[in-house]
Amino acid sequence: MRDRAFTIENRPMPIPGSGDVLLKTRLCGICGSDLHQFKHAAEIDELVRSMGAPGQDLSKGMVLGHEYVGEIVAFGPETQQSLKVGDRVVSVPFLMRDGAPVPIGANVEVDGAYAEYFLGSEALLLKIPDDVPDAAAALVEPLGIAVHAVAKSFLNGDSHPCVILGCGPIGLAIAAVLKMRGVETIIASDFSPKRRALAQAMGATQAVHPKEASPFSLLAPTAPAIVFDCTGVRGVLSQAIVEAPVGSQIVVAGIPQGEDSFNPMIAIAKELNLQFVLYYAPEEFAEALQAIAQGQLDWRPLVTGTVGLEGIEEAFSALGDPETHAKIMIDPWSDARL
Repeated sequence: MRDRAFTIENRPMPIPGSGDVLLKTRLCGICGSDLHQFKHAAEIDELVRSMGAPGQDLSKGMVLGHEYVGEIVAFGPETQQSLKVGDRVVSVPFLMRDGAPVPIGANVEVDGAYAEYFLGSEALLLKIPDDVPDAAAALVEPLGIAVHAVAKSFLNGDSHPCVILGCGPIGLAIAAVLKMRGVETIIASDFSPKRRALAQAMGATQAVHPKEASPFSLLAPTAPAIVFDCTGVRGVLSQAIVEAPVGSQIVVAGIPQGEDSFNPMIAIAKELNLQFVLYYAPEEFAEALQAIAQGQLDWRPLVTGTVGLEGIEEAFSALGDPETHAKIMIDPWSDARL
């Protein structure tokens, strides 16, 4: 990825260093953050630099891809090799370098899984059970985000109704996790009819068009709710603060580009709790894999297409239309197109 365009090029085969494993990409999901990087890489890099962190030389090109299923090809030095060549694996998408994690698929120095081969850290790998399809395993990463977001909420059994704002892949995954947790009232809100239907397929008990009905109008006005803002759209958090019942919690899982604002006095008067979430703990990632393996989550409605490398640009364009696709997978060994 360079300058909001994709190119296919030959790059050197990655050489696994200490603790590394060489992985062959079997399948990789396209994440909303990949779309975000594609559109806003320069702005993101500028923000990172403004926070005092080192930026990146984006002219080197970034190989995206962090929702992956890999197959072990070779082990680097100083590895335990408790797994074996040929094993299918997933992992939290970080490569350990000098004791610090470097994100896979979001750094010009560490290629992601929009490639035929990439590196992983042996200590972070989880073996995929034989009966779990690649497409299901490639959803462990976004489902891990949903497990983490729900874990950060005040959820206590089914005692709180839940509202999901935005039914993209993360909102849909949160609906599935809430259903798995036994929540009885899950109200989803999205402009897209297809996404509303998917939300109900994934676990939402009701789905509404936000211009036709506020999801909060379906709640008891005095009962606190747990609200998951998964939109990444400016102004939605402010609106949620205005409309959420007194004592509610708002979990912010969507990341808008640039600054946003809200009126603190409204949040104070209603004694709202704001919880911002990012990524997951390794054990939450492992729980997502276990939930898929045990059939606790119906992952199938999420996967709506698969492309090869030649089809990535077309897939990114298609994901801009919520009526067309939810989650598109990349198989770098395939010539599939949408």
